Amino acid sequence: MNKAHSFEIEPYYLKVVKRRWYVIARSPYYSDCNKRQKEDVFRVYALDRMSDVRDTGRSFVFDKSFNIDEYFRGCCGIIPANQEPIRVVVKAYDKGYDYLRTLPLHQSQRELKEMAEEKAKYFEYHVCPTFDFYQALLSQADQIEVVSPESVRKEMRGFAQKLMNYYKEK
Repeated sequence: MNKAHSFEIEPYYLKVVKRRWYVIARSPYYSDCNKRQKEDVFRVYALDRMSDVRDTGRSFVFDKSFNIDEYFRGCCGIIPANQEPIRVVVKAYDKGYDYLRTLPLHQSQRELKEMAEEKAKYFEYHVCPTFDFYQALLSQADQIEVVSPESVRKEMRGFAQKLMNYYKEK
């Protein structure tokens, strides 16, 4: 078991992703360490991984300029990305496109009707390709194919190769 650590946080938001609750909080410790950049450091903490929470009795000034939507812009889950979202195109086969239509992988999802084929439909996303996004893609891996960009295709190929190695005949 990992060793427990105690530290203070300044809670800003609660977020639930895949039935797990998280608190997005300013970290006084890391913010103080980051004084040269003069930026506050916000971290994401899973509530179910906390063994004890106590009110310190201290107050803090809520930074009204912190924008939760900007913090998670282009993100598909709980992992923030310090990058601009990119355009990702996915080709969905057979029943896979019905699933994507009814349960989009990301709020930016848009069907590209101009590219539709008889047995496949195309979907566009504007996302930061974090681990959360790859997990969402992998959940539909037998029904979709990443068309572009090549960097995302390459990452998916890597996951597919790992899977193939796990399932080699013995």
